[in-house]
Amino acid sequence: MEAPRPFAREWSAQSLPLAVGGVLKLRLCELWLLLLGSSLNARFLPHEEDVDFINEYVNLHNELRGDVIPQGSNLRFMTWDVALSRTARAWGKKCLFTHNIYLQDVQMVHPKFYGIGENMWVGPADEFTASIAIRSWHAEKKMYNFENGSCSGDCSNYIQLVWDHSYKVGCAVTPCSKIGHIIHAAIFICNYAPGGTLTRRPYEPGIFCTRCGRRDKCTDFLCSNADRDQATYYRFWYPKWEMPRPVVCDPLCTFILLLRILCFILCVITVLIVQSQFPNILLEQQMIFTPEESEAENEEEEKEEEKKEKEEMEKEEEKKEKEEMEMEIMEMEEEKEEREEEEEEETQKEKMEEEEK
Repeated sequence: MEAPRPFAREWSAQSLPLAVGGVLKLRLCELWLLLLGSSLNARFLPHEEDVDFINEYVNLHNELRGDVIPQGSNLRFMTWDVALSRTARAWGKKCLFTHNIYLQDVQMVHPKFYGIGENMWVGPADEFTASIAIRSWHAEKKMYNFENGSCSGDCSNYIQLVWDHSYKVGCAVTPCSKIGHIIHAAIFICNYAPGGTLTRRPYEPGIFCTRCGRRDKCTDFLCSNADRDQATYYRFWYPKWEMPRPVVCDPLCTFILLLRILCFILCVITVLIVQSQFPNILLEQQMIFTPEESEAENEEEEKEEEKKEKEEMEKEEEKKEKEEMEMEIMEMEEEKEEREEEEEEETQKEKMEEEEK
């Protein structure tokens, strides 16, 4: 939408800021409407585990499989599988109109099956219904020649839709802001197990249910089996490559969480008991120290020990010196005494001699 053109040059120069502001406001309004429209579309699109949505596409699959022309003698009855629907939702979140790259990998798209089949539909989100998408796949039968198993175009969706060995299906629809040239698009994906191939015709022609298994029953012109068709709800399984991953806590996760909580409670109780028995334990300096302080204390203790050793060595040396001095003094005194005794003896001798004379 353009702003009205000015009638004079002088007025146009003054109105330019107003026109720019108006355009910005219009752009913001358009952006708000786009976001509002996308959120509304996301609200109206069904969740992959919505019961009405599941019944709609599962019943339509079985209806179209039971009405194949020529009649099928070995087509299996289809039931819903939660893991396949989660895989369809996880890949749809990428908003890419390309097939899932993990379909042939073990436990990447299903905890039990591998070699999964996949059909995709993309269109405006406000025009989506499961019936429109699935019937568009079924319309590919016009290009398929059943007699010689040839196709004049792309018949892969139709072949998978009526593949005889497939008996599990899971679908999901995801809103996308844009896919290709479609704005506010919806991508609808159905995954099948076991998946079909293009190496043979999709089913064996003949009177319906004439080539079912021994334990199979005929339900709506299709081969059903109570054990095979039983629904398994994989509560804790999600595709490993899904981003962002759903927050899921399996039994092991729950056990570890409870164990950690229990250990934390035990630690708190232990601390409270210790504090009650030793209330002043935190006031003692010996119990409060840091690694740096302990290292410093160790160094000081070593220095003090070295000083003590030096002092003891000095004291021992002094003692030795004193003892040596005392010994020398004793020797000197003994020598003096001996000399004095000798002198006395000499004097006595001299006296004796004088007296004799």
